[in-house]
Amino acid sequence: MSHAPIHLRRAVRADAERVVPLLVEAIDHIALQLAGVDHWMAAVPLFRHWFEAVGNRYSHDYVLVMEIGGELAGALLAYPGRDEALLAKPVLALLREREPSAEHRHDIESAPDEFYLDALTIAPAHRGGGHAARLIDAACAYALEQGHQRVGLLVDLDKPRVKQLYQRLGFTVDGERTVAGHRYEHMIRHLPA
Repeated sequence: MSHAPIHLRRAVRADAERVVPLLVEAIDHIALQLAGVDHWMAAVPLFRHWFEAVGNRYSHDYVLVMEIGGELAGALLAYPGRDEALLAKPVLALLREREPSAEHRHDIESAPDEFYLDALTIAPAHRGGGHAARLIDAACAYALEQGHQRVGLLVDLDKPRVKQLYQRLGFTVDGERTVAGHRYEHMIRHLPA
């Protein structure tokens, strides 16, 4: 049985049409709140704007894309935790511009001393094939190359199977965060020196 080759690369603006809907689905509650909508597809245009732009936490500059045989298999949004607040500023600025009377704030998700895995998504046709683990391992290798000693992420308390995957990959719980009114566990993985 032959397997198509797996290719990992940095995202480019042209990936928006294929990648953004999957990322929005992965960002879930937070995406809905930021966009002020009740269905994730309605949030896609706003996140596409951010994905195509630079200097914000949802930019293509911070996305790793996995392709299998030329087909999008998954994507991972990640950046240094120390940059999270700075990367959130353009997001908040646009939200305030769109809706000046609403209160917009950023709930810190990461720790400043970690490389933060913000959102991980696998395309439906590729789920169950171990690709999430491959993307996470690739992100951890990149983080180590960039001098990070640990990687962090949030896992939804309502998704115990996802937490089990992260535990199998060496992540441990080190606290809780509330983001957009929803509770998450913060998990970390220490990287080899």
